[in-house]
Amino acid sequence: MKLKTLSKNSKRTHEAMINIPLSAFRYLSKYPREKKSVVEIAIDDIKRVNRAKTLDEIINEARLDYALGNYTTHKTAKSLIAALEV
Repeated sequence: MKLKTLSKNSKRTHEAMINIPLSAFRYLSKYPREKKSVVEIAIDDIKRVNRAKTLDEIINEARLDYALGNYTTHKTAKSLIAALEV
């Protein structure tokens, strides 16, 4: 008996990490049964701690994509332009 398995191809998601200072948290409530706490996070503090480093982020993302093989090569300018228009 041959079993058929289904596999789903999913796109790689771009995850980002941010730093959240402890002073940004404001405790609201706790659910002991689920072992969860509800907190409020101040957006201004997150923005203050996580300043954008745009150029560094672009370079690091490009290096990661290259290392993972997520790139295409083109021999002519027309093929490059056609790929960029999609």
